[in-house]
Amino acid sequence: MRPLEGKRVFVHALGCRTNIYEASALSSMLSEEGAQIVDRLPFDIAVVLTCTVTSTADKKCRQLIRRLRHESPDAAIVACGCFVQRTSREDLSDLGVDLAVGSRLKGKLPELLSALLDGRAERGEILTADLWSENRWDDLRLSCTGSRARAFLKVQDGCDRFCAYCVIPFVRGRPISRSLKDVEKEAKQLVENGCREIILTGVNLGLYGGDISSSLGELVKRLGRIDGLSRLRFGSIESFAVDEELLRALAETPKFCPHLHIPLQSGDDGVLAKMERGYTSADFAKMTERVRAILGEDVHLSTDLIVGFPGEDEAAFDRSLKFISSIGFGRLHVFPYSPRPGTKAFSIAGRVGRKVAHERVREAIALGKTLLDRYASRWLGREVEVLVEGHTGEVSFGYTRHYLRAEARGGSAIHPEFRVKVLKVQDGGLSGIVVGDFADEEEHSYGSAATCQAGQR
Repeated sequence: MRPLEGKRVFVHALGCRTNIYEASALSSMLSEEGAQIVDRLPFDIAVVLTCTVTSTADKKCRQLIRRLRHESPDAAIVACGCFVQRTSREDLSDLGVDLAVGSRLKGKLPELLSALLDGRAERGEILTADLWSENRWDDLRLSCTGSRARAFLKVQDGCDRFCAYCVIPFVRGRPISRSLKDVEKEAKQLVENGCREIILTGVNLGLYGGDISSSLGELVKRLGRIDGLSRLRFGSIESFAVDEELLRALAETPKFCPHLHIPLQSGDDGVLAKMERGYTSADFAKMTERVRAILGEDVHLSTDLIVGFPGEDEAAFDRSLKFISSIGFGRLHVFPYSPRPGTKAFSIAGRVGRKVAHERVREAIALGKTLLDRYASRWLGREVEVLVEGHTGEVSFGYTRHYLRAEARGGSAIHPEFRVKVLKVQDGGLSGIVVGDFADEEEHSYGSAATCQAGQR
């Protein structure tokens, strides 16, 4: 009998989309070894995909690990990823972690857990890699996703941009790309198992291809030719990568969804310079003009904003908000600056007080709601395509190609994608009535409709 056979395993991801993919892939791989993936107590093993991007993320990791240990004293607790890379052995031991696995080693987890369970390894082992000499792709594989509608697909890891505030290069290592062949193979398997939308993700997606003599545009074109795939989109991409070559590739791939999440972080040139982002507000504005010229005026642009960065005075914050309004973003994600030891920004003078920073966060979030309603309102009275993610009574809900949440009456649980006439816009979402489905249209072909839980064939 295999060591993991019948073991109940709880897998939880904190942080980014890349962590979400890695958690799904580990669930899939552990299932193939006979484990039973569960989402609640009781469990025999808990695997936490950790995050360390902010001090709040560190706190959440510690709280979750302590809670899991308290809830299941006899279970094996495993911590994986970024938090492990920056946390001392003593701290991990104090948290009650039985196995800690850093970045670029997660693919070894099924083997490591088996060794732990059958006594070939001792509890308390901590494994980390030299991330700046390691050039192998971490062999994580996702064969099936519990959601039939959409799945993240990790194609890139690492970053060497070293923005002044960011700890990620230190915990994710040098940039590395997954081979075109491997990405295509996994994408096809996901589609065969019923996935209709794939979101490409990476630590810095725009760096894809530089180490394998390829490009993100080439990858998009190849995936866009997969029979049965309905939609393809990016999780997030930095502005330096959004050049004309990539945009032309996106425009020539009908399955690519016209939504780009492009982190801005600040709309003030002085703050951008301190952040070492490598562009000015004028550069960013020109990039967005290029996006709309090639992908159309309806393209949905969303972004990230860090407020309270050292040296950001009230005037700089106001310039940020005015710039964001002028660009015409839809969704706006707002974060207070979090000092990270080891980064350049940690020693920059002029830190903004917590109370002021929180007030600015609230103001920026309010602007974000206004911008999202403004963007969503352009769809009032128009027809949109909705990829269905669920049903509540007579109402079906999901997301449009432009990444707006939508719900509609008049659909059925049979068809995975509807055309909806938008009759109302509220809180950045759309609602309306179903006016058609794609079940009989040749340009929309789908994979198997069989349900498939993560990792189970």
